[in-house]
Amino acid sequence: MKPVKISAPVPIKNIMIKNKHFINILLSGLIFLLACLQPFNALADTISVQAQVDKQEVTVGESFLLQIKIDGDDSPAEPDLSGLQDFTVQPRGGGQNNRESITIINGKVSRISERGYVFRYALTPKRDGILIIPALAITAAGKTLLSQPITIKVSKPQQTDEFKLLQILSETECYVGQPLVFSVVWYVNRDIEGFQFLLPVLEDQRFEIVDFPADKNYSGQDAIAINLHGSNVIARKGKTGQHTTVTLRKILIPREPGVYSLESASVSSRVVTGYRQQRGGQPGSPFNNRFFDDMFGRRQPIFKQFITQSPPLQLNVQPLPDEDQPQGFSGLVGQYSLAADASPTEVNVGDPITLNIMVTGAEYLDNVTLPPLKNQPGMVNFKVPEEIGQGEIDGRVKMFTQTIRAKDPSITEIPGIILDYFNPETGTYESTHSNAIPLQVKATKVVTARDAEGITPGEGKSELTTLDKGIAYNYVGDDVLVNQHVEIGSWFSSPVGLILLLFPPTAYLLILVPISIRRKRLLDADALQAKRALHDFSREVAKLQKDMQRHTLQGTAGGLVEAIRGYLGNRLQMPAGALVFADVAERLKRRGVDSALLTDLQDILDWCEAYHYGGIDTNGSGQASLGKMLDNALILFKNIDLCFKK
Repeated sequence: MKPVKISAPVPIKNIMIKNKHFINILLSGLIFLLACLQPFNALADTISVQAQVDKQEVTVGESFLLQIKIDGDDSPAEPDLSGLQDFTVQPRGGGQNNRESITIINGKVSRISERGYVFRYALTPKRDGILIIPALAITAAGKTLLSQPITIKVSKPQQTDEFKLLQILSETECYVGQPLVFSVVWYVNRDIEGFQFLLPVLEDQRFEIVDFPADKNYSGQDAIAINLHGSNVIARKGKTGQHTTVTLRKILIPREPGVYSLESASVSSRVVTGYRQQRGGQPGSPFNNRFFDDMFGRRQPIFKQFITQSPPLQLNVQPLPDEDQPQGFSGLVGQYSLAADASPTEVNVGDPITLNIMVTGAEYLDNVTLPPLKNQPGMVNFKVPEEIGQGEIDGRVKMFTQTIRAKDPSITEIPGIILDYFNPETGTYESTHSNAIPLQVKATKVVTARDAEGITPGEGKSELTTLDKGIAYNYVGDDVLVNQHVEIGSWFSSPVGLILLLFPPTAYLLILVPISIRRKRLLDADALQAKRALHDFSREVAKLQKDMQRHTLQGTAGGLVEAIRGYLGNRLQMPAGALVFADVAERLKRRGVDSALLTDLQDILDWCEAYHYGGIDTNGSGQASLGKMLDNALILFKNIDLCFKK
């Protein structure tokens, strides 16, 4: 028999050593599984708030960023900023600041969820000195927290006689409720990069502040969109001698009497004071790191912060006298006149009459209202609406349109409408009235059923006629109706009938086809315009390059700004108007335009505005700089356009 070989058993220790790697993998998987099943260890129970600024030393009129960071709650209430009396506050948005992480220490798994929110504001100091941002109250997760106070050192900016700022009021003595035209004119004759107006009067609660009507929706070549106290307003650019002017206008209506001392207005601007050599930026962008590197022969401009202040103003506001105030006085202060017309002027009782009442007055007419027509003398004989419409403004005329109805045939005219107002020129209450309108009113005719059917009454008979041959017998005579029965099927055998049947649907189709084609073209117009945006922009840039010698530097820079607005308006299907970078940045980002291209776009817009509104070419290299700018702008927008096609 062949001997059987029996091997010694393998020690258990050796088996464990050989499978150690497998065990480690198994343990790691188990730890990961436990991490997934581990509940959140929320740290959000700890609520804290912190206020931060990006600068603690600024000049009057220079903005800085205030950031309020809340940890532990991602939906806190808006902070109370009423204590920031020494600053102009402009919201800069905010958002949630949430994070999650997993940590494993000595086999213990922690899954951490952090919730937070960040508020951002741009603050602009109104005066110099050591200013304090006080502790701000924040309500988060049902708790009220206070941020730490922050000290800001504010110095007076340098002043220069090369700039001038004026505040102008249409009247320096007026009455409560009298609309005043408030103008701010800034005179500039240096190259600048960015500016910011500070107009304390616009925050004065003693005034009602409204937009100047002619500037409210203005979008001409001389329009400038300016961020003023957190909202965009339209200013106008002009030229006076060697100065470029920027003019802002508002309507101020005093609410209470007194002698007003209006604070000085100011404009803070970054002024180009010289240039220094600068290394070229990193490749990959048509503008390098800054647009100015290429524009000024690789020289970086040197800026200084300057402030331009206006002289203060005084305004004497007098109360309206109580003596002789008319009962129907609505608070109108100014000089006004009325006119009226009506149509039709020959009517029956109850017929509608369109009455147009035109009020002529000053530049601001939004506050002009008419008293109820039913309270006007002589209008008792008319049916009038309970309320009168808002009216439509065209220049210095505001027209109200109402429908009235005459109640009595004895009425011979529509009486004149009376409007009471206070005349600041004479210091007395006066009234104006429209002309009376002649009117012919006829009594209403009683309409019978026979009139409505258009039946002429027949000749009556003195006695009834007896028909003795039964209801089915055929009778003849002038007073018997003859039934002219026609079969529709017989129309197809007649050429005239066939034409009458086919003409309506044929005519309908002939009208429908071109209308459908036109509607389709209109629907495709926006998409076609968006596709042609780059082509149109390239054509405008080519025109500017060709005609650059015949235009001023400011004109060429302004033309480029308009071409950029046209491209962005067509591409994003927005009204071009006075588009600025803030209006389009977020939309461009959503369409895939990266931050580098957005930075280049903002640089070129800032540079164009500096050239457009700066006034003078200080270094004498304007034509070459503009030529280079046009070339680089074309490259930039070709890159932006590629993002739309991805």
